Amino acid sequence: MDIDLTKWKLVKTGQIEDEFEGFDEEMIFELTDGTVYYQSAYKYRYNYAYRPTVKIYSDGYTKIIVPNGMNDYAKIQETTAIKSKIINDFKGWSSDTIFELQNGQIWKQDKQKYKYFYSYRPNAIIIKTGSHYIMTVKGKSIRVKRIK
Repeated sequence: MDIDLTKWKLVKTGQIEDEFEGFDEEMIFELTDGTVYYQSAYKYRYNYAYRPTVKIYSDGYTKIIVPNGMNDYAKIQETTAIKSKIINDFKGWSSDTIFELQNGQIWKQDKQKYKYFYSYRPNAIIIKTGSHYIMTVKGKSIRVKRIK
């Protein structure tokens, strides 16, 4: 880890709600206490863990998340989120996938990206960051836009 944590204040210890696949573009981290964080600076590092414990640190301006067992961190921001379930079978996304949520909202994939993974009625979290929205399902994220 290329950061000296002695200069940072531990502000929270928690646990990721579901799967964690490391750091990547536009990642969302939901903790078991319901708080949601958005990875605010690009960093890529793959590390799979199921419901890992995490520590959140602050230097007064920036917050970082440090997962247990991973010798790395990512800059984060706390955010509000729309939480719902995807109706029926879920098979990931391709170029223009439509996501119908249990709360009645309908969202469409808004970025060219392909990712196959199956889940039945998985939880979905959607946040707004800047001028776009990000949806996370089972630890994987995609940019989306609301169509209903």
